[in-house]
Amino acid sequence: MAENYSTQNLYEASFLMAKGFNLAGKESAGVKVNVLFKRTPTIDEAVMDFYNKGKIEAKKFSDCYRTLKDFIFTR
Repeated sequence: MAENYSTQNLYEASFLMAKGFNLAGKESAGVKVNVLFKRTPTIDEAVMDFYNKGKIEAKKFSDCYRTLKDFIFTR
């Protein structure tokens, strides 16, 4: 099993962050950026929850989205 979970989807990353998963960093993927999360036994389930219309508090999601945008675009 991989050490980190990686996604380029900023909405998915915001959802995971709002659910309490810990950031492990970011890595360049050409012109895109992968957001990395520390892998846990429940992260795959949370990803499926995101794609199956999982619910999250709107304010928390919005705050995480802005935080991740700042994180990604900071050099």
